[in-house]
Amino acid sequence: MTLEFDLAALFALVLLNYWLWRSVLYPPFIFCFMWLFVLATYRMNLIDVYPVHANTLAIVICGAATFSLGGLFASLTPRPLLRLHLFPEPPEKRTTLIRNVLTVAVLCGVPLFFYEVVKISEQGVGANLLMRARAAEVEAAQNGQQINSFLLDYFVIGSTFVALIFATGKRDWKFRVVVVCAFIGCVLSTGRTGLLLLIAGLCAVRLLRRHQERFWQALKSLRWPVMLFVALYVALIFTNKNTKGIGGGVSGIASYYVLSYIVGPLAAFDAVVQAPGSFALATSHVFEFPLKIAAVFHLLSYTAPPKLDTFVQVPFAANVYTVFKFYFLELGVGGTIAIMFVFGLLHSLLYLKAQQKGRLSTFLYAYSIYAVIMVVFDDAYYDVGVYLRAFLFGAVYLALCTWSFHWFPRIRFRPLRILPNSRPDTPPLGNPS
Repeated sequence: MTLEFDLAALFALVLLNYWLWRSVLYPPFIFCFMWLFVLATYRMNLIDVYPVHANTLAIVICGAATFSLGGLFASLTPRPLLRLHLFPEPPEKRTTLIRNVLTVAVLCGVPLFFYEVVKISEQGVGANLLMRARAAEVEAAQNGQQINSFLLDYFVIGSTFVALIFATGKRDWKFRVVVVCAFIGCVLSTGRTGLLLLIAGLCAVRLLRRHQERFWQALKSLRWPVMLFVALYVALIFTNKNTKGIGGGVSGIASYYVLSYIVGPLAAFDAVVQAPGSFALATSHVFEFPLKIAAVFHLLSYTAPPKLDTFVQVPFAANVYTVFKFYFLELGVGGTIAIMFVFGLLHSLLYLKAQQKGRLSTFLYAYSIYAVIMVVFDDAYYDVGVYLRAFLFGAVYLALCTWSFHWFPRIRFRPLRILPNSRPDTPPLGNPS
């Protein structure tokens, strides 16, 4: 199986998946398009990287095919079943109290989050605040330690939840304020995945609400958000990355990091496929969620895997291994292909549900689109806990917004009305002349 054959197969899958629903938001289309983009970049030899073997490419192609097959099975779901909604009535019709509370909470969280980042930066080394903060977090993760802080753990994801759920409803000044605060939080977090999640989720809601899912419509509608993400992505390279020793000036440094992030995970996964024994796992990644629950009830002992994976030279250092690594190591090739079918089926069902304009399903799909975009970098499907939190947040928010909160009795003032005199006019005193 040659690389050209793999590119042709992925191109055919991209066309087939787009033809099926005429939508750039259809998860199998995104899955296959992302892999087509990575393999095309790898084929152009824009960066020195170790060659990827045929058996690794076969896993990628089979994974894309079974993911697409799962989407095809999802398309057989009866439409009346998809049209069932938990919250059919627009919540803003009832009350704005919950929106006001969440807007104030996010606004107040920004300065507190900035204060936490400043405190962390004191433990790191770097040229600026964000670089020092990122260095401190990476060093702590490599040493098996955690920097525990409620705001550091939950502000970015919480503000993203609020921004996405607001996007499904009334887009007023509160929505814009929350989006700006979420952007600030993503930048201060020193990572790029938060920005990708936020921008991709907002773009998904925009396309669904405006019925602009066709390729050229989406390209026209999303050109500015995509350019914004690319600009912020490149800017953060020079803000929180150590660029010493990389030549070529600004363009050379930006090209190196961008290309290494595109083709590096595939080359790293190839190293896993060729020598799986060198990447033996000390604890399960695939079954982390049920094992954590069992550990909470003291049914067994379980230690979660570290946040940062081990580095491998490809020849540059890479520590992300695409969506396939952990399923390959724990389930084998057959299990990896099977789990891609399950992901394609479930994600496509969520997309088809979101097409019916339900607010909860739209919110959940907007949040989950990050996972299918990330398949060429890392696995974001395994984290069942975060998807359950997203579901609970959206369901509770929409449920509360449908209630009327009258904690104090309403006092209504009515204007005084002067009643006309019902008696005849009294004649003036004295006799008329």
